[in-house]
Amino acid sequence: MKLTRSYWWPQSLHEGGLSDRIHLIGPVCSVYSDVVYHTELTSLFYTIVSGSQYLQCETQEDKLKREASAGELELKMFKEMMNQLEEKDTQLDDMTQEVREKERLLDDMTQEVREKDTQLDDMTQEMREKERLLEEKNQIMEQRDKLLEEKENQLEEKDKQLKDRDIQLEALRKNLQDKKSQVENFRVLLQEKYLQLEDRNHRLGEKDRLLEERDTQLKDRDIQLEDSNHRLGEKDRLLEEKENRLKEKDLQLEDRNHRLGEKDRLLEERVKQLKDRDIQLEDRNHRLGEKDRLLEERDKQLKDRDIQLEDRNHRLGEKDRLLEERVKQLKDRDIQLEDRNHRLGEKDKLLEERVKQLKDRDIQLEDRNHRLGEKDRLLEERDKVLEERDKLLKEKDIQLEDRNHRLGEKDRLLEERDKVLEERDKQLEDRDKLLEGKENEIKERKQEVEERRQELKERRQEVEEKDNLLEERENQLKERDKQVEDVNNENAELAQQICDVKTEVERLRREISAQMTEHGEMSDTGSILPVRRRNSKDLPPYMGGETSDTDPTLPLKRRNSMELLPPDMGGESSSPDSPVSPSVSELRLVLLGRTGAGRSAAGNTILGREEFGAQASPSAVTQRSKRREGDVCGRRLVLVDTPDWFCPGLSLEEMRQDVGLCVRLSAPGPHAFLLVIPVEPSKGEERGVLERIEEMFGEGCWGHIVILFTHDDGLKEQSIEEFLQAGSQDLQQLVEKSGSRYHVLNIKDRAHGTQVSELLDQVEEMVAGNRERFYSSQTYQEAEDQVREMEGNIQRERGERKQREERDLRERLQKELQDSLIKIEGVIQEHEGDIRTLSERTSELERQVKEERDEEKKRELERELKRESDRREEMERKLERFRENERREMEERHRQEMENYEGEARVKVERNLMKIVLPELQRNIMISQTKMQREFSRQMEERDRQMKEKDRQMKEKDREMEEKDRVIVERDGEIEGLIERLWEMCK
Repeated sequence: MKLTRSYWWPQSLHEGGLSDRIHLIGPVCSVYSDVVYHTELTSLFYTIVSGSQYLQCETQEDKLKREASAGELELKMFKEMMNQLEEKDTQLDDMTQEVREKERLLDDMTQEVREKDTQLDDMTQEMREKERLLEEKNQIMEQRDKLLEEKENQLEEKDKQLKDRDIQLEALRKNLQDKKSQVENFRVLLQEKYLQLEDRNHRLGEKDRLLEERDTQLKDRDIQLEDSNHRLGEKDRLLEEKENRLKEKDLQLEDRNHRLGEKDRLLEERVKQLKDRDIQLEDRNHRLGEKDRLLEERDKQLKDRDIQLEDRNHRLGEKDRLLEERVKQLKDRDIQLEDRNHRLGEKDKLLEERVKQLKDRDIQLEDRNHRLGEKDRLLEERDKVLEERDKLLKEKDIQLEDRNHRLGEKDRLLEERDKVLEERDKQLEDRDKLLEGKENEIKERKQEVEERRQELKERRQEVEEKDNLLEERENQLKERDKQVEDVNNENAELAQQICDVKTEVERLRREISAQMTEHGEMSDTGSILPVRRRNSKDLPPYMGGETSDTDPTLPLKRRNSMELLPPDMGGESSSPDSPVSPSVSELRLVLLGRTGAGRSAAGNTILGREEFGAQASPSAVTQRSKRREGDVCGRRLVLVDTPDWFCPGLSLEEMRQDVGLCVRLSAPGPHAFLLVIPVEPSKGEERGVLERIEEMFGEGCWGHIVILFTHDDGLKEQSIEEFLQAGSQDLQQLVEKSGSRYHVLNIKDRAHGTQVSELLDQVEEMVAGNRERFYSSQTYQEAEDQVREMEGNIQRERGERKQREERDLRERLQKELQDSLIKIEGVIQEHEGDIRTLSERTSELERQVKEERDEEKKRELERELKRESDRREEMERKLERFRENERREMEERHRQEMENYEGEARVKVERNLMKIVLPELQRNIMISQTKMQREFSRQMEERDRQMKEKDRQMKEKDREMEEKDRVIVERDGEIEGLIERLWEMCK
């Protein structure tokens, strides 16, 4: 890659990708393997990446120089070469440390820039919130104007009432005695209310203390959850780092092996290149120093810019403080804004790339400041209007006092009593004011308690969600740990098996070479029989599954053993001096046949001892393939007994696994297959045997099959030819297909020694006549290619199916979310309609309270008003419960869908794995399974992110609903204020 000076400038931040950075930093040294894992750094990380690209070229040149000098000095002086290599390594380590330090500094700068961006976004959001609050305050001011108009109307009504006051004085004289008694009763009620208020204040204090304790507990729980999440993230990162390190080490080993092979050839050429590379290295070091100087200058510019930003933030904090004095309701939010501005002023390191964005932000801030100034001016004007109206109200009050004074002059006779009544009325008013203040405090405490309860509910829900996430993460970690332990155990077992196999192979080679020297090689005689290969979808029989029943000391020779080993373990390659075919003095025979045909008994008869079971009866049942060895008639004999592969109830998977086990037990391949058929009346068991043999081994196996007829003295009066002529057509077809090679074996009379030697002679004659000395696993190459092609098709279909399912699931979730939101909006509108109806009824009741003079009816109306308020609160609680139930239903649906999806994915994976049961492809299956697990975990993370986004949307909806609830609470407070004023007017 050609390096230019633009790699160090901020304009190149968006040109490269993180994958290019990883590719370029990786080859520098094994120390850089840690850098590869920081895959979640931001786009600002690319600046130091370009510097790493520059260093990458330098380090490659250093390695070329080191290798060239090493090659030259290896011929001259090896010690001097090692010293030079050590010096180069120290230089490279120093450069690597410098690059890491720069990367760390840039990470810090990137993090600070991110935090400032988020803080600016928060400021923007808060400014919008303030604008909205100002609009609400304007609405409140309009409502106050309406209230002032209503007060003026009330003053006019009072004027009318003063005219009627003269008429009412006579009635007041009569009611004076009644009022005295009412005052006494009212005093008693006041004392009771004082006691109740003190009790309520005490209970509220206890509740506040409990709420504070719960808040502290919740904060501690949040800290624990964050710590656990951090630990989980660290564990995930460590697991990924371990996997990436293993891959990097494998790549480095391959690269080093390749370089060692090419090193001798490139030594002379690289000696000439080293001088030019040294000059280039000096030039690049000089340029690197220039770029470091430019980076320091940019840091200074960023600091200056940060100072300007801090000054602007300070001015903005001053304006926010002025706004806080004007609007007391926004006090908490302004304090948060000042704190955030202060934190924003402390973190002042921005890159030159953000200069244009900051200018735009400054313009926006100036515009907002201008708008804030306009709104401050409007607030001042509104305050002036309110002051003027307050003056008018004071004037009206003065007029009322004047009229009351004139009215007092008219009532000279009742002056003393009126004074007493006025004093008592004043006392009652003071007490009423105290009661109203206490009631307002109680209401505010109730609101605070409700808000605290709501916050506690939300925090409990968040804690439960975090607990669930923590449990899921812990379960995932446990599963991963189990998988890692299983893989490590399998690797250890495979390594032990490989060691055992190597030692046994060496021992067998020595024995075979000794036998060959003793007995010599036998000449190949006999006619060559035609061998046909059926070009069909035959599956290789050696690709079976388990080897739990095999003897670990048996020779195990595979065509491609590297494919069965884990990625971090090597296999033993085939040696060029290994024997191509074993001596005919060793015969490997495989017994085939149905259950009850006498396979095990025939094997015991051939070996001359009990090896395949204590009984020699034909009913002995073999569950899995077994291998036994022995010396028979001067020959080394390997005999493999197999289960009934022709049983209709045997699954294809079990049959293939055991066939593969059989072929491995007879490695490198059997010389003959002995198809055991009992000499007894046919029961139709020969039907389907021919097709099953061809399915398992292909048509080429018939050149290696000998039919073995077994009996226990059952042929005394009948010859084998007569038995074949009287047999079924399937039996005759089997004999014809095997080239009329058959042998009769008496499994009861083992003393008859010639029958076994004749059988072995016949097998050797067949082997000598075959083009292939034994049935080799190389004949399965075509079937293996077909299986691999089938696996590729399955992988592609699986990927397409996953994409379709994910797309359908995403669309379904989006649709359900939209439906739920529409449903919630409908219910909210319905409840808002109910609330509006209740508000109208409340206003109607207030109007009736104003009009009603009778105390009894007034109490009834107040009770009805209270019932309406309770009903409205009940409606609000129902709305809150509905939102909570809707959110829980959505979470439950999402959880069920995710469980169903995981279950379906597991079932599909297990089904596909059951189809691919070939041992030669176990490594590929393991790799594909890990890829699928990673892809599935990535998809699950994507789903989690989507669910978090949906939760965020739901929280925004909840905030909107809370805002509406707050407006409703404010309206309730206004209604209660009106009721209190009505009480005052009535008094």
